[in-house]
Formats: sequence, structure tokens, C-alpha cells
Amino acid sequence: MAQEVPLPAGDDVLMDALSRLSDEHALAVPYLDEAACAELVNCCAELAFRDARPVLGKPGEEVYQDLELTVDIPGNSPLVVLAKRLESDLQNALDRMEQQPLDYPFVINDFIVQRYLPGRKGITPHRDHVRYRGLVAIIVLGGTGSFWICSNRKGAGRCDIPAPPGSLLLMRAPDFAGRTDRPFHALSEITETRYSFGMRHDVSL
Repeated sequence: MAQEVPLPAGDDVLMDALSRLSDEHALAVPYLDEAACAELVNCCAELAFRDARPVLGKPGEEVYQDLELTVDIPGNSPLVVLAKRLESDLQNALDRMEQQPLDYPFVINDFIVQRYLPGRKGITPHRDHVRYRGLVAIIVLGGTGSFWICSNRKGAGRCDIPAPPGSLLLMRAPDFAGRTDRPFHALSEITETRYSFGMRHDVSL
């Protein structure tokens, strides 16, 4: 089961990653091994996906989405077990940091699985909703695709964040290290079916 797989990154690597997020918008570290990813991809394949709304946002701030998603994740799913483990791993790393970037516990209470099929466009540059605070955590479970950050909706200043399957992508959200910004990010160039599991702290819940 996923919860039995050792953590490749280790607490020290997570602490270093969290320290770097004070200055970096997003980064990735190894988190799951190949066997765990394969198990979780099989789990995801059994979920009921729907097409994302093709266009979000008001005129001039449109976000284009070409992907499938689901938030209907059973409570006994290995994905929920994984989320609880990640929450614990991140909190342990945060607690050990000399300078605390968050003044409240990071509690994962929002989950989404996204599936990107080959040849589809993914999602254009966007920012996460302001209700998501502290950290955004995304585990890449399988497939290919380019995750990148940029400075605006047009994709200026693109910076790719390499994140093969098994990677934990961490992105800064408001309140982290006293920051208020929300990084623009996007996903494109999908050549193999990509599954990602996104976990967030939603202050509205």
C-alpha cells in the first residue's frame, strides 16, 4: 500500500524545499517510488472523471482548460491515505524549521485528481483561488507534461519545474513566509496520460 512506501526525499529534503519556497514560487522533490505510483494510477483509473469547464474567468482574464478531473474520491481510497501521510510529513518538516513559514497547522482538506490525455492542451497560466492558503501540494502519479510558472496570464517569464512521476510539487500560497502572492502556473505538452493529485488547505471549509 502507498502508506508503506518509504519517503525518498526524507525530512531534511522537505525542510530544505520548504525553506527555498520563501524565495521560489514552486519546486519539486522526489516523494513516491515507481511501485507506489503504479498502484495509485490504477486507483485513479477507477474514479469517475468529467471534463473540466473549457473556459474560466472574466473577459481579459480567461483560463483555458483541456483536461479531465474529479473530486469524488472515496474516504477509504489509498489517495486519502496518501494525503494524510503527506500532511504529516509536511507538518513534521515545518515543525523542525528554525524559522516557521506558517503560523498555523497545514491541514489538507481539499483534494482533486486531474487527468491529462495525450494531445490535449492542459491548462493555461492561472492562479489558484485566494481561499487556498499556505501551500499547494501536487503529487505527479504518472505520465508526462510540462509544469511551469510564469509572471502573467500570457506566460511571460516561463520557468519549467521538472517533475517526473513520483515527484511532489510544492507551490507557495498566501500566508507562506508572510507572502501574499499567488504564482501563475500552467500545464502543457502532454505526450502520455498524466495523473496528478492536488492537495490544498481551503480556509473556507
